[in-house]
Amino acid sequence: MALLVTSGQDSFVPMPPPAKRPSSEIPFASAVPIPAAAEEQVSDRLLSMLALPPCHDYEPHPSTDATMHHALDDVTLDILKQQGFSLGLANSLSVVKQNFAKRIFIIDNSGSMQRNDGHRMVDNKHRGTVKIVPCSRWEEVRESINYHIRMTGLVKAPTSFRLLNHPGATVGTQLFGVAELNCSPERIAEDVEQGLYIMGRTQPAGCTPLTDHMQTIFNEVREAAPMLRANGQRISVTICTDGLPSDPYGRGGPEHNRAFVDSLRQLEDLPVWIVIRLCTDEDEVVDFYNNLDGQLEVSIEVLDDLLGEAQEVHQVNPWLNYGLPLHRLRELGFHDRVLDMLDERALTLTELLDFCGLLFGRDKMDGVPDPSADWAGFRNAVDQIVRTESLHWVSEESPCCLPNYCLFYNSP
Repeated sequence: MALLVTSGQDSFVPMPPPAKRPSSEIPFASAVPIPAAAEEQVSDRLLSMLALPPCHDYEPHPSTDATMHHALDDVTLDILKQQGFSLGLANSLSVVKQNFAKRIFIIDNSGSMQRNDGHRMVDNKHRGTVKIVPCSRWEEVRESINYHIRMTGLVKAPTSFRLLNHPGATVGTQLFGVAELNCSPERIAEDVEQGLYIMGRTQPAGCTPLTDHMQTIFNEVREAAPMLRANGQRISVTICTDGLPSDPYGRGGPEHNRAFVDSLRQLEDLPVWIVIRLCTDEDEVVDFYNNLDGQLEVSIEVLDDLLGEAQEVHQVNPWLNYGLPLHRLRELGFHDRVLDMLDERALTLTELLDFCGLLFGRDKMDGVPDPSADWAGFRNAVDQIVRTESLHWVSEESPCCLPNYCLFYNSP
């Protein structure tokens, strides 16, 4: 039987069987606005914009330790903890910032994004819960992008955002960025404000000219490749889309699909990591993007929304409460080989140990027994670590409050 660690007196409770559909009412940890501290790293204005809505939250791993120049300051760590991040996941933002010189988001604002088969989370302050409600695909994506605008501003991570179609002269620019030119708190606050303004006023319209944008990104990455390689860095590209590629006039089909695949193939020898964040459950679209991995040598990851990913993870690793912080990190480009396995098969004991190091931080895992040699000792030690973490609401399956990313199996 799969079991979960909780913060109550009974350390383990049975995991309920997988639900066919996610619950329509899913409470989880609320964000709390953080008052400006005396430290100067984060301005009052930026802090006010980083009071993230409660429906949005975001690894050093054995191979990467986020303690050097890119380590987060105490003010930033406090904000992330208030957002429900474990220390390991909060420090993973340092890894993202260090390993990727730049992040690029391609945002599909085509007309099909108006379809109402997305999901968003509405805070019910009276009951202390949130409710999953239907919305347009655009509203779902806008929530995610607004979060990343704020987050990259918080950690001063240079990031570019590209709308597929121009939003209109009265709305703003098609391209905007955060922390690209100047990392002063005042300039970053302006970047965040501008990005949120454009996203708030943009209305989906037009087609899906993904190939043209990928060609532009190819030219940018190719030009930066010598310096990226010299520094051991890459550029992450996150494509948020709900449709198949088209040309600028809306024409699509097999020829345009092949052209898009070829535009990705150009990146195979370049230092780049690609994330496809799907905003649809349409079989034709999902199959097209899921099959890209078998056609290309470029590093690529395909992500569903939070509920879809949580369902897939639960099928093979039901001990894990797949929460928003981990999902947002993956959208941002964070990658680790153990994450590839989460929705594919049960983790091995060695992978389980690695994942806990990523999740809780290596310092907290220091001295924890190897589960291959001492399962009971490992489980008890992790139980104690989990008790120190903040609570997260299960993202699907059962409407109960559980600690951050709960464990474990009753036996190995």
